[in-house]
Amino acid sequence: MNQENLFKVIGEVLAQIALEVTLLLPKILITLVVFIIAFLIIRMLNAFLGKLLKIAKVDDAFVRFSGFSLPFSLEKFIVFLANIGIFLIAFYAIINLFLEPRYIQLINDGIYYGARIISIIIITLVIFAVFNAVTIRTKVDPRIRTYPLVIIMLLVTAMLIDITALSSEIKGALAAGLSIGVGVAIGAFALWFFFHEYLDAYFKTGGRVSEGAHK
Repeated sequence: MNQENLFKVIGEVLAQIALEVTLLLPKILITLVVFIIAFLIIRMLNAFLGKLLKIAKVDDAFVRFSGFSLPFSLEKFIVFLANIGIFLIAFYAIINLFLEPRYIQLINDGIYYGARIISIIIITLVIFAVFNAVTIRTKVDPRIRTYPLVIIMLLVTAMLIDITALSSEIKGALAAGLSIGVGVAIGAFALWFFFHEYLDAYFKTGGRVSEGAHK
């Protein structure tokens, strides 16, 4: 009797497994098809973008414009972003087959958070590139490069604070402090930029600039 019950339980388990496999088989086949299509698109896209970016010489153009080179290839980074886009399309197509909407929403939140981090990195690189290009082309005095650099770092810090898991009160306090810091930095830079000759002469002569002007 025990053996019969055991065989019956095993038969029910195997039948349930066979039923689950039968139900999942179409989804598995669709997943394989999606993976194959995504792989082929990525291969073709890599070949096309690779040749196009080499012809355009994006890395050389960036170095000429910004005056500095990145620690990674900008061409490969663009191709990587394109591959990520194709992968996300395939990934979304697959998870919609297997997961419930609530889990899909969690994945969406994670991808959105990652996209915000990547966008901050890209914005930071663009800001530094433009700043460096402007300072090189206008031949800015090396002494005053520090102030715009401080302002840029404060702005980047503000963007990083926005994506942290801090409470809204702490974010508001930090944002207010950074706003004050940016305002003070801009004010000090503007004061030095417009009145640096007068201030240099004033401090060199010990405050006798106005007397000399009257004479």
